[in-house]
Formats: sequence, C-alpha cells, structure tokens
Amino acid sequence: MNWSALKTRVGLGGHTHTGRFVAPTFALDLEPGFVAAARLNPSKRQVQSVGVRTLPPGVVVPSANKSNVTDSVLLLKTIEEVSHAVGNGGGKLGLLIPDVAARVALLQFEDLPKGREEADSLVLWRMREFLPYAPEEARLSYQVLTTQSGAVEVLVVAVRGSVLAEYEAAMAGISAGPVLVLPASVALLPLLPEEEGGQLLLHLSPGALTAVVVAANQMRYWRTRPLEGDAEGNLEEVAREAVRVLATCQDNLKVKVQNVWYSDRTPPEAQPTTEATLAQALGHELRSLPTNFFPPAGLPSDQRATLENFGAPFAGLVANLS
Repeated sequence: MNWSALKTRVGLGGHTHTGRFVAPTFALDLEPGFVAAARLNPSKRQVQSVGVRTLPPGVVVPSANKSNVTDSVLLLKTIEEVSHAVGNGGGKLGLLIPDVAARVALLQFEDLPKGREEADSLVLWRMREFLPYAPEEARLSYQVLTTQSGAVEVLVVAVRGSVLAEYEAAMAGISAGPVLVLPASVALLPLLPEEEGGQLLLHLSPGALTAVVVAANQMRYWRTRPLEGDAEGNLEEVAREAVRVLATCQDNLKVKVQNVWYSDRTPPEAQPTTEATLAQALGHELRSLPTNFFPPAGLPSDQRATLENFGAPFAGLVANLS
C-alpha cells in the first residue's frame, strides 16, 4: 500500500509542522519490555541487521501525559548494547516510540487555510480535545490525507514535548538526535497491501493494542487502548477491544472488513494463545504482516526470527521507500 501521504515526522525543528519522510539508516524501537534496533539500507530497501534486548518491567512506562522513563541509565545502557550488536555506523536515526506515548487523530475540516501558521493554529486548536495536557506543550505533526470540495481529512500525531525529550535524551550515547520520530504503529502502515475492501490492522505491543481501519486505501479509524500489565494477563480485554473495533467498522463506519492483519510483538511464547483467542473472538483468520518485501541479504537465521517477532516496524520503514 502506498502510504506516501503518511511520510511525516514528529517533534523536530518546531512546535507544529508537516515534514517530508526522512529515510533513516539506523532505527531504534523502544517499548515496555524490550529495545529493538536495526541497520537499514534505504538505497537497497533492505533490513541489513536487527537485534533486540529485553528491559526489566517498569523501565519504560508509556504515557501521553506523564514521565515515560523511570531508569534512564539502564535504558541508555540497553540502547548502547543493542546498537553495538547490530552495528550502528552513525547516519540518520529513526526513533519509534510506544503508541501510548502519542496521540493520533483523524480530523475533518471544511477547508484548511493556505498560510502555514494559520493552518497550524487551526489543527492545534482542533487537536486540543484529544490531549491530556495544555495544547502549547504538544509537538505536533500532521498530513493532509484527502481533499475534496468542502472536506479535508488530516492525520495528526501529537507528542508532549517533555515526553519526547525523555526519549531523545536516551539517544545521547549513540546520536545527536533522531531525524524521524513515529509511533510504532504508524511505521507498520506501509506493510498493508493496496486493497479496495476494508482492512483491519491490529498491533499488539507489550503495553497496548492499536487498531487501524483502512477502506479503499484510505485510513478511516485509529484507536490505541493501553493495557495494564502484560497482554497475556489481559487476554479477555484484548479480545473484547478487538471485537468492539470490528463492530465499529460495521455499524458506524459501514466498512465490511475483508482482511484482519495482525502484528504481535509481545513475548513469542504467549503469541500462539493470543492469536487463537483473537481469531475465535473475531471470527476472522488473522493474517501476519509481511516483513520480507525486500529480502534481507545475508541476514542470519536468528536475526530473521528477531525481524519476524519484533521487527515489523523496521520492515515498514523500508517499505515506505518504495
């Protein structure tokens, strides 16, 4: 699926802005429970090396409003270890943060002002109802998805400045700062195939379930549900949330879901049970997001397993270059 309209960055060079996609050569993905890293080759569209290191519980506690990092020393040490393991040779850094740390919204406007400052102010004003903090604290990025007569649809991503600063501070040992910051689920979107029918993407991470609905290659819905504790302990709630989203597709959005795509980045030992429970609750086969659009030349078998279990967002970053 061509998601060129979503090539956007967050929190760089200003309070509110849109921006072109910047292809990173090295990417980090920070989640509760693990730090994943990948060395990317944008010119060859390949994941060249990938690795993961576990984090003790409570080191990263995603929140849109509160402090996310409780042990910055341990987080920095873990980032340095996994970065060294995959061979960070410098270059442009992409940073993927937990979905819960950001607020994502689809906003409808009759029109957007032509001037950048006026458009920025209007988007921020509309976004305020989605923010659990003062709007002036937001680092906001937005991208126009569709424009029709009397209707403009805009995808907006917001991160509180103090929250973003925590994650950027963790990069101090390996980079002067990221050129690209995205919630992890945004990085998954380029892996969706181009289809006219309705598609539901479920992304289960250690701290949240994010559901995205796409119809006729247009995003229609986004929802992130935080989870207390691990996904295995919240299996019934995860299933109920997925069923609620599917009902919303059919009843409110009038979208008939043909395919349910699934990315599970919780510990691998719990994944078969979770997938079976979700498939039964939804009455749909769950299709795994493909991560091998661009063959990772020479990637060892253990790294291929890491890419499959944890690295789908990295594959999405690469796929977004096509």
